[in-house]
Amino acid sequence: MSEKKKPKQEIVKLSAIDEDILTVMQGGKELYGLEILDVLNLDSRPFGKLGFGSLYPALNRLEKKGLITWRWGSEEEASGGARRKYFKITGLGSTSLKAVQQYRAELAMQTGSIVSIVSIIQTWIFGGEYA
Repeated sequence: MSEKKKPKQEIVKLSAIDEDILTVMQGGKELYGLEILDVLNLDSRPFGKLGFGSLYPALNRLEKKGLITWRWGSEEEASGGARRKYFKITGLGSTSLKAVQQYRAELAMQTGSIVSIVSIIQTWIFGGEYA
């Protein structure tokens, strides 16, 4: 009797903005656009502020790839403005984000190892104590 193998979920490639958005959403809480922007636009952001003109196309792209889902908020949830659209990360979004984060961590460790090896070789070639 052969076992049915569960098809492996394909990891989706992420752009830098996709990774940032999914990182904000990884807690599983539903967030609306302005909440996402507020977190992304922290004062510590090393480059320019992200605007709605970049956020919403990225959210639409993530939804088409199956990385996030969304729902309309109820009329009662509207706070004097338009009805809010709430976004939430999917299992595929979480899996893809974790894969990218793991890759970046491994890359950083490997780069650190290479830098250490180069330092050891330089010390050996040019003299001095290896510490």
